[in-house]
Amino acid sequence: MLHRVAQQGETNAGKISPVHLRNCLGYLVDHDYTFISLEKLILALKHNQKLPPKSVVFTMDDGYVDQAEIASPIFLEYNCPLTFFIITGMLDQTIWPWDAKISWIIESSESPSLENCATVKKLNLKLDRNISKRILRRSIQNALKKIDTKYIPEILRKLSIDAGVTIPDQPPLAYQPMTWETARQLEDQGIHFAPHSVNHNILSRLGRETMEKEIRDAWQSINHELKNPVNVFCYPNGKLVDFGEREIEVIKNAGYLGAVSTVPGVARCNNRSDDQIYSLPRLALPNNMTDFIQYCSWIESAKEQLTRYSSLK
Repeated sequence: MLHRVAQQGETNAGKISPVHLRNCLGYLVDHDYTFISLEKLILALKHNQKLPPKSVVFTMDDGYVDQAEIASPIFLEYNCPLTFFIITGMLDQTIWPWDAKISWIIESSESPSLENCATVKKLNLKLDRNISKRILRRSIQNALKKIDTKYIPEILRKLSIDAGVTIPDQPPLAYQPMTWETARQLEDQGIHFAPHSVNHNILSRLGRETMEKEIRDAWQSINHELKNPVNVFCYPNGKLVDFGEREIEVIKNAGYLGAVSTVPGVARCNNRSDDQIYSLPRLALPNNMTDFIQYCSWIESAKEQLTRYSSLK
């Protein structure tokens, strides 16, 4: 699972560099791993079909222009299938996501501290270092993920006042989405696209009607704009608290083949249960080769099984 990709010369610990991405894909090619698409994995799970040994699936979330312009060509260069989960409201240019706005506020603020953050009491982290900004951003984002979505706009307004900035109506350059035309061009080259909701709101925090609309409208929009989208859903944020039986029921009834989470783990071909197919685990692409090699080896799977066994004792 990937998210943001670094521009040339950009130093951001939260983004994957193009050089590192090439190194990862090159390692897999050199060590006889098999690239498969997400759709192939889900169909194999559903129908109890065997997959090639050492199979690897890649996905990317959101739909920013840097992902389209920098990451997608690298996957095409290595002939590696990529499923791109896009926030359809971003490409429709009707929104830029609330969590992206938080990142922009923190990055743009010149205030030495934010003592009166609307979501975290007595939060006073210095903003003069990148690490402090990352901690602050994550603290606020995590806090907002736990509240009713309807309160977020007002909280963002207060946060921007505390930070001494004004949130622009349109996303700044660093948060520009790709266009539907770009998505169509990438689709023609072999990139797969699938829905990641309309507005990137946490589904479990929404009323049922709004939640259903997020799931169904995202598929309708992407199906209207693209020739052959993949009917697999990606839960916003994707932790176990962000979706549950209610959301899985709606996704099944909407005709989706499956859904992916951000719960760390590997897909198991001996597990064809709906619990797995509609909440597939994913591993975030790490920023170093040591962790990446471990993720692609039996070590990570063994650790996961050992953890599960220990929890049952």
